[in-house]
Amino acid sequence: MILLISILFFGYLVTSLLSGLNLAHLKASIQKGLPPEVSDLFDATKVAQIAEYTVAKTRLGYWSEFVSTAVVIILFAAGIVPQITLWADALAVAPLLQGLAVMLILMLIGYLSGIPASLYSDFKLEKKYGFSTITIKTWLGDQVKSLLISGILMALLFSGFYLFINWLENWWWLAAWGLVVAFTFLMIYLSPVVLMPLFNKFVPLEDEVLKNKILEMARKADFPLAGVYQMDASKRSTHDNAFFTGMGRTRRIVFYDTMVKNYSHQELLSVMGHEIGHWKMKHIFKMILAVSVLSGVLLFAASRVLAHPWIYNAIGLGDLFIDTGFNGPLIGVALYVVSILLEPLNLLLSPLMNWQSRKYEYQSDAYALKLNPSAGDMKGALIKLSQKNLSNLFPHPLYVIFHYSHPPLLARLKAIDDLEKGKGNSSNYATSTATSDT
Repeated sequence: MILLISILFFGYLVTSLLSGLNLAHLKASIQKGLPPEVSDLFDATKVAQIAEYTVAKTRLGYWSEFVSTAVVIILFAAGIVPQITLWADALAVAPLLQGLAVMLILMLIGYLSGIPASLYSDFKLEKKYGFSTITIKTWLGDQVKSLLISGILMALLFSGFYLFINWLENWWWLAAWGLVVAFTFLMIYLSPVVLMPLFNKFVPLEDEVLKNKILEMARKADFPLAGVYQMDASKRSTHDNAFFTGMGRTRRIVFYDTMVKNYSHQELLSVMGHEIGHWKMKHIFKMILAVSVLSGVLLFAASRVLAHPWIYNAIGLGDLFIDTGFNGPLIGVALYVVSILLEPLNLLLSPLMNWQSRKYEYQSDAYALKLNPSAGDMKGALIKLSQKNLSNLFPHPLYVIFHYSHPPLLARLKAIDDLEKGKGNSSNYATSTATSDT
C-alpha cells in the first residue's frame, strides 16, 4: 500500500515540478524579450496572452492531476478497491465477468474524477480565450460516446488478457503482447472510417483548386493517398491542426476546417508536404514499432509482478488470492494495480519516445521543403499555428524533454533557416536541433 501511494505521489510531484519550471522559464524569457527574428510577429499583447493562457492551463493541470491522484489514493487507503473486488467475487456470474466488472468500475471512477476539469476547460478556460465553441449538447454526446467506446474496447482487451492468463499461465504476456500489437494496427485502420466519424463530420476537401494541388503533390511524391478531407473541428474549437491518419485504403490527410479558411494554399501545401514526409520516411510505423516493443516490456514486467502474493497482501486481498488464486476479480484489480506500479517506467521512457518523435518532426520538415521549396510558406504556417493556438514560445528544456512530441516554434524556425542556408541536411537537421518542442 505504501509503495502504491508513494508511486502516485512521486508522479504528481515530478509533474508539478516540471510545470513549475516551465512557468518560471516562460516568465524569465518574456522579461528578456523575443528574439529579433520573431519580435515583429508577436506583439506585446499577443505574448502576454500566450503567457496568461499557458499559466491558466498549467494551473488547471495542477488541479486536475491532484484530483485524479487523490481519488486513486483514497480508493486504496479507504479500502474501496478491496470492497469492489469482494463484491464482484460474490456475483453469480462467470469469473471473467467478475474481473471485467472490477476493471470497468475502476475505469468509470477515474472518468468521473476528470469531469470537473473537462467542464472547466471547455466552458470556462477555452471560451475565455476564444477557442471553445462546443455546446453542452455536443459535450454530453462526446462524453457518452467516449465512455461507451472506451468501455467496449477495454472489455475486448481485458477478455483477451483474461483468457490468455488462464490458458497460458506464465506465458500469458506474450500472447497479450501479440493482441495489443494487432489491436493497435486494427485501430489505426478503422479509426478514420469507424470511430472518428462518430464525433466529427469528414468531407472531401471543398476547395477544388487546393485539392488538385495536393493531389499533384501526392503524385509527385509517389504517395498513395486515399483522400484529402476537412473536418468540422469548428463545432468544438477554433484551434487549428492537420494530421495524417489511417493505413492502406483508409490512409488520408485531414485538415481542420478552421485551418482551410485561414491559411494560404502554399502554407497548406507545406503542411501537406510535412505529413507526406512522415509516411515516406516510415515514421508512423517506426513509432508503432517502438511503442510495441515498450508494451512488450511492460507486459513482461507485469507478468512477473502479478505472480507474487505480496501485491495482493499489500492491497488487502491476500486471503482472496489464497482462496481463488490469480483468477476472477483479482485479475481485474491486479491489472489496474500493476499499471500504477509500472508508471515510473513510463515516466523514465517518455524522454526517449519524445526525442524520437521530435526528430521525426524535423525530418518531415526537411522533406516538405524538398516538395514545396519555400521556407517562407512553411514558417508562415508554423507561426500562424503558434499564434492561433497561443502556444508557449519559451518552454523549459526539461519540460520539453518529458512532454513535447513536437519541437517548439523558435527551435523549429531556426532549424528551417539553417537548412535553407545549407548548414544542414535532412539527417543532421533532425539530430542537431531536436532538443526542444511545441
